[in-house]
Amino acid sequence: NEHIKKIIRLMIPRTMGIAVNQINLLVITIFASTLASGSLAVFNFANNIQSFPLGIFGVSFAVAVFPTLSAYASKGMNDKFVENFSKTFRRIIFFIIPLSIFILLLRAQLVRVILGSGQFNWEDTVLTFETLGFLTVSLFAQCLIPLLARAFYAIHNTKIPFYVALVSEAVNIILVILLIKNYAVSGLAIAFSTASILNMALLFAILRKKIGYLDEKKILSSVFKVLLAATIAGMVTQILKYSISFFTNIDTFLGIFAQLVISGGVGIVIFLMMSYLLKIEEFFHFKNSISKKLFRTREQINEITEETDGM
Repeated sequence: NEHIKKIIRLMIPRTMGIAVNQINLLVITIFASTLASGSLAVFNFANNIQSFPLGIFGVSFAVAVFPTLSAYASKGMNDKFVENFSKTFRRIIFFIIPLSIFILLLRAQLVRVILGSGQFNWEDTVLTFETLGFLTVSLFAQCLIPLLARAFYAIHNTKIPFYVALVSEAVNIILVILLIKNYAVSGLAIAFSTASILNMALLFAILRKKIGYLDEKKILSSVFKVLLAATIAGMVTQILKYSISFFTNIDTFLGIFAQLVISGGVGIVIFLMMSYLLKIEEFFHFKNSISKKLFRTREQINEITEETDGM
């Protein structure tokens, strides 16, 4: 059957692409094992922290839009395909750029709150938040790769993401060899981030060449506005972070937790305010989605209350 053959042809590069990711982890493990004791654990701790937003925003958005992209691609509706791709791309950026800035600024506090207890000493904390900083630089790229890969899958092309992953992995290995001697575990993070950004850039460039148009003007406009709003919010967060240290004992868990929550919380509020002032489309979509969910929840509560009263 021709359809089964096509599925197998598409499935093989996709499966090999997953294998490349496993090889990447194997390479990191091999090189980390040549470093000081605990280096692999440090890398894994930092990677686990930055993987949380990757799962929530990168993977979930890409999985959610995939059936829509596939439907429009199969019908040859390129305009609708590009519109939905661009919309999802911009929504990922809206969440991930400010989050990356907040993680970068508050990485020491995050690591100390999440991991800074028991046998996890100050030296381990420093190594982990330094590694986390280098990994976070490429968080936007890591979150966009699942969307870009699925855009290729939607147009029945699973080879390009696999070839790009191979090139990126080769660059990753070369950089690890060059950097590991001088930068130790941070060298692994720098190599990983550089390879991730290259992966994303290549996928975007090739997809644009294949489709011809990816709504770049809207994407660039959104990136600029989100970056501006996030930078202003980041400045406020940084000022607050240092100000709070004068009023709380940051050598205690409660002190560092207060520093993280207050400066991060105010930073988020400032970002949302700036998004409103800059009229960022994704902000209003997010606001409307929250409003609809809250309104629906209130309606459900009212219905339950009415049913209870009527019994």
